[in-house]
Amino acid sequence: MIKGLNFKRRHNRKLKSMPENLILQFPKNMIYSNKTKSAGVKMSYKNHLQNSDSPYLLQHQNNPVDWYPYSDEAFIKAKKENKLIFLSIGYSTCHWCHVMARESFENEKIAKLLNKDYISIKIDREEYPDIDKYYQHIYQVMHRRAGGWPLTIIMTPDKKPFYSATYIPPHHSQFGAGLDEILISIANDWHTNQTKIIKIANNLEEFLKEKQEIKIEKIDDDILKKVIEKALNEFDTKFGGFKGAPKFPMESTLDLLIDTYLISKNDDLLKQIDFSLTKMAMGGIFDQIEGGFYRYSTNEKWLIPHFEKMLYNNANIPSLYIRMYKITKNPLYKEIVIKTIEEMNKRYRSKIGLFFSASNADSDNVEGKYFTYYYDEVESEFQQFENKKELLEYFGIKKYGEFNGRNNPTINSNIKPKNYEKAIKILQDIRAKKNFPFIDTKKITSWNVMMIDTLFKASIFDEKYKDEAVTTLNILLKTMYKDKLYHSFNTKSPTPALLEDYSYLIKALITAYEYTFEEKYLNFANKLAKEVEKFHKDNKWYMNETYLVEADFSDSSYASSLSILANNFIDLATINYDYTLYEKAHEIIKQASFYINKYPFYYPTITKAYLKTNYKEYVINSTKPLYNKDFNYPYILWKKGENYELCTIEKCLIQNTNLEKIKEYIK
Repeated sequence: MIKGLNFKRRHNRKLKSMPENLILQFPKNMIYSNKTKSAGVKMSYKNHLQNSDSPYLLQHQNNPVDWYPYSDEAFIKAKKENKLIFLSIGYSTCHWCHVMARESFENEKIAKLLNKDYISIKIDREEYPDIDKYYQHIYQVMHRRAGGWPLTIIMTPDKKPFYSATYIPPHHSQFGAGLDEILISIANDWHTNQTKIIKIANNLEEFLKEKQEIKIEKIDDDILKKVIEKALNEFDTKFGGFKGAPKFPMESTLDLLIDTYLISKNDDLLKQIDFSLTKMAMGGIFDQIEGGFYRYSTNEKWLIPHFEKMLYNNANIPSLYIRMYKITKNPLYKEIVIKTIEEMNKRYRSKIGLFFSASNADSDNVEGKYFTYYYDEVESEFQQFENKKELLEYFGIKKYGEFNGRNNPTINSNIKPKNYEKAIKILQDIRAKKNFPFIDTKKITSWNVMMIDTLFKASIFDEKYKDEAVTTLNILLKTMYKDKLYHSFNTKSPTPALLEDYSYLIKALITAYEYTFEEKYLNFANKLAKEVEKFHKDNKWYMNETYLVEADFSDSSYASSLSILANNFIDLATINYDYTLYEKAHEIIKQASFYINKYPFYYPTITKAYLKTNYKEYVINSTKPLYNKDFNYPYILWKKGENYELCTIEKCLIQNTNLEKIKEYIK
């Protein structure tokens, strides 16, 4: 089995694994250097990706590999010609996807092997996250660990997988077999010993069909205590965040911990959340020069990130800082939110008003080139300042750098030095002479509404963000909801919506209602809450309408769509006093009871839904939205009505013209 790059989060649940004797074996590989020379792409090549809408697929349209998009055409051809299927999943801003593309998919010899014996299919995982999740699960089962990208799956002509890997080097090395050897070996087996491959594929198919029993348990009374104990044990008290590297922001977990603090008032928990967000804000995972968060840090100190900027990170992380600003009034948090939003508006907002999905880590095929600095180029520009040394130290600019001889700026003092603004301008000007990384111009519904939700919440700093949120939401509804909701598009026809698009849009519509008191948003949220039932079949929730992939409760890159849906049902039930929706939420929570009991820290968003029901969610009737008011409790909604009345789904508790009296009652 080929070992690839595993940059997934450490808390992935152990999966039931396929027996070793049912897995096609190859020599083990480790991470391979990206110094291998590519054969070079010939622009005269044209494959079946040239009419794609996905920027990622278009990046491969001139490969000598005869790629097909994920389509019936490709699968019919494989079946008709009795050829194996080579399925490759990646995304446009994935560094190692580009490495494998340069080394292998632009390599004429490897392309010849693929074109001779395989039907090759390319998938943009952002366009088809449901398909990606299905094949990632297959990788997890086969390798007993989390997968990643690029993901390689090899299947029989009738779409039965039997081989999986992440990054594969092109040729044999001291680390093991290369892609060329693997392709030849598997093709030879297919031509001479099909029975062997078909048996492996059938055994895997049967293994995957085995019903995983849903364990329904009574949820313990001490979930909050479990969360606190686990969090305090997992926090990195030296560098912030959670122990280990690579280090991800883990927005969903931090969001649950803020809830947990507001309920428990545990000061140790608050200190660690505050410490972590401060370290992230001052560290290299945040772009100190232009704003916005990179996807993750490659080391525990938050110094060197993977330089991708994803829309979902830059939507979800600022909401944490907004919540913590309300608690701490730390001006750094306000600054981080505003700089992030302004960078998203500047670089990632399309002409139609929706946001692009991501930008690459590389520019000119060099990772971090745009974002990093050589010491000499900064030092020479800073000569004009009498406090040059102080400025260099403040931004962490060192002679030999931390990243391949270059520097990724960090903040190393709580006090901005003299000439700070001028220094920032110089650092921006140095960048302006370089090419900005590739931006994936796909517009994704779920990711856009995450940003819309955060824009509403940022209106505590400036009312203009509420106006931006309303404008963007209205554009999204006009663009992505025709006769039904759609998931994504670039320039052509959009792809059908997934459960995540419904879940996150309902969430944003509830927020829109709370911040504007416009009934149309609440009405549309209620409408979508009925439409979303099309993903529910035989007491299970699915990611798509084809019922290929079951939705689960795992928060990975962002919160689980099913967990978000459970929270939405609770919120809508409370606002509407709707017991039917409340029961639907309870049913989802019940199905997650095993995970909430055993691993609440690792399943934060569904745990949040449980806490809402256990500690009660309140709705406050008011004549005006209450977003400029601070509440010392996490589960409070606002509804248009008379000033002020506090209710739960079951009953109204108190009415008083003094909001402070309402707050005291909640406390």
